[in-house]
Amino acid sequence: MSASLIIPAYNEERRLVPFLTTVIEYRRQHPSDIAEVIIVNDGSTDSTGSLADQAAAASGLKVLHHPQNRGKGAAIQTGVNAAAGDLIIFMDADGATPVTELPKMLAALVNADIAIGNRWLPGAKTERHSSLRQLSGWVYRHYMALFGLGNIDTMCGFKGYQRGVAKELFKNLREERWLFDTEIAYKARQRGYSMANVPIAWTSQDGSKLSTFTLVKSALKIWPLIQRIKRDREA
Repeated sequence: MSASLIIPAYNEERRLVPFLTTVIEYRRQHPSDIAEVIIVNDGSTDSTGSLADQAAAASGLKVLHHPQNRGKGAAIQTGVNAAAGDLIIFMDADGATPVTELPKMLAALVNADIAIGNRWLPGAKTERHSSLRQLSGWVYRHYMALFGLGNIDTMCGFKGYQRGVAKELFKNLREERWLFDTEIAYKARQRGYSMANVPIAWTSQDGSKLSTFTLVKSALKIWPLIQRIKRDREA
């Protein structure tokens, strides 16, 4: 089965090229794993867009540009709408999860509608994960359990979907920024899609845009979001 790999990027001029280099090399060595690579430049104000265009011209990647920053969820939605692969997978542009973890995702999607990278399951390997981030992650997971999502790593930036599942879940996206992951996971639970947890290697990268403050602020918006999704389902 062919896979579309989506890489959302916002002001990633320092981290994008090193990650794309590994993706291009992996694709060269494993051409059957990745049918297409779609970079979505989410209105970057640095040189991310031009660097992505240069990589695309040299290596046959695709680049889509948002004129203005809309959020990671919106960037992935744009990539999903453009994707042609049987499987649709997205990875963060900072390279926190190396592309060499892709076979785990492909294997999980053989028998699941959705596969979600998980950083705390047995077999996962995390590096440079600060004590504060570990604590906030633990609290966040237990909070998410209130909504039936405690057993998955909703905030992990490495997820994969069967094509039809991704197209359906991202079709009417409410949350274009950080909470899109929660919205998609909750809607998937509502619809009874099967979800596989995939223990992965993950290294915290300098310059992360998701601060502990943002995490807490986002958590406070989850309850209203869940209620809106429920109303949408009932309408």
